[in-house]
Amino acid sequence: MPVSRRRAVGEIVAVIATGAVYLVFENLLGLKLPFLAVCIAGWGLYAGGRLRDPQARRDWGFRADTLAPSAIACGIFYVVVSAAILAWRSWKGWIPIPPSTAILFVIYPAWGLCQQFLVQSLIAGNLDRLGAPRRAIIPVAAILFGLAHWPDLPLAALCAGAGLVWTSIFLRFPNLITIALTHAWLGSLTYLMVLERNPWGEMNLPG
Repeated sequence: MPVSRRRAVGEIVAVIATGAVYLVFENLLGLKLPFLAVCIAGWGLYAGGRLRDPQARRDWGFRADTLAPSAIACGIFYVVVSAAILAWRSWKGWIPIPPSTAILFVIYPAWGLCQQFLVQSLIAGNLDRLGAPRRAIIPVAAILFGLAHWPDLPLAALCAGAGLVWTSIFLRFPNLITIALTHAWLGSLTYLMVLERNPWGEMNLPG
């Protein structure tokens, strides 16, 4: 197997292993934050080394030529879903928005970027480069994204559904920044207005 193919397969396996270990640390050991710190540091070091290669930057979606079409596609998705969320919340009855929401909209994109890097750049992108049909890549990536939030079934289902759209957009217009922003801002709205949960509070951080 050529080096590039071996690397692609290795990255896919490493991401799936990371997700499996994450579920153990979160749900069985109660050590979500320590694991995330190590995970982000490890993958950050790996990405930092590879991003010196211009081709890796293009493949992973750190590029300018796809920014506009990706932003349009993500913007349409954001407007449609956020309007649906607001309509749902109006129908169910409005709830107060905690002040920490402003912090979420600022810091959540960094975490969204980490998640979408693993799902889009290393799972969907590598499968695409390995020649897998896109009609198979899109549901596979979406399901894996949903499973990363197991056993929270409502959140896992919502993430899988959004993953179908984000993966479709990424394969057509590979740009990670626009998807990460959409992920973060829709995720914040979904947590607060649909699931009626405060993710900032669930991390036991001040706010």
